[in-house]
Amino acid sequence: MEIRQLEYFLMVREAGSFTRAAERLYVSQPAVTNAVRSLEEELGIQLFDRSQKLVTLTAEGRIFASHVEKIMHGITTTVEEIHALKNLTSGVLTLGLTPLGAMRAIVHQLREYHLAFPDIQIALREEDTSRLQQALLEDKLDLAILPAPKDNPALSSLSFTPEELVICCSRSHPLHRRNTLELKELSAEQLILLKKDCLYRQELIDAFEETGSLPRIAFESQSVQTIKGLVAAGCGVSILPESLVEDDTALASIPLEPPLRLTNRIFWKTNHHLSHAAEAFLNLFKKGGSSHE
Repeated sequence: MEIRQLEYFLMVREAGSFTRAAERLYVSQPAVTNAVRSLEEELGIQLFDRSQKLVTLTAEGRIFASHVEKIMHGITTTVEEIHALKNLTSGVLTLGLTPLGAMRAIVHQLREYHLAFPDIQIALREEDTSRLQQALLEDKLDLAILPAPKDNPALSSLSFTPEELVICCSRSHPLHRRNTLELKELSAEQLILLKKDCLYRQELIDAFEETGSLPRIAFESQSVQTIKGLVAAGCGVSILPESLVEDDTALASIPLEPPLRLTNRIFWKTNHHLSHAAEAFLNLFKKGGSSHE
């Protein structure tokens, strides 16, 4: 059974004649007759009553026609939806973010994408790095933005411009007037960090160890907003990307010396067919000039 046969069948029903159906379809009359006859032979039923001048459906033909209409409507709808996806006038981009997803460069990229493709729905999934990497490998995400090293051959990536990390404290904290601070100077402070399953936290711990010191962790949270709230309340200090604290009037930020920087990367599954929505996100990111392979 072919779509062409179904189209010819419906046109004969509409026109009431094989000849008129052929004219409307711009094909020969034998082509229409043979297509319908082949369909009848395949089904083992007679679809049309040909005894009168006006061809009409048999009882079986009426039942078949009702189902064919649904099939053809479904095909038309499917084709239209596919065209919409290709033309980026419809679709969903599933994007993974860590708790650091509100960094300036990430928010800017999301805003630019939404402005360029307002009909694409962006579904954000916010979890720790390891879970997001696994979700990519299991095809549960199109893309993920992670502060992760480029060391997994199963994933491809592009990097954002690195962002400087700063120490943040309340404006009543004794450190708030310092121009710069070294990591080892924080060994006596109560530190507030993201949870242990966050790669960013582990990189901070590694940086402390390189200075020969270890932080005293007083609080840990999965939420940057919670961390900032605790810092503002004087519960301790934290180390965060500069853009996450620069506009917060309750916090003071102090640059690190030597500086530490965080590089986020956009990851996707290597050799995996990307949706048009995901390809558009990557292409827009490349045009922005803030990435490199």
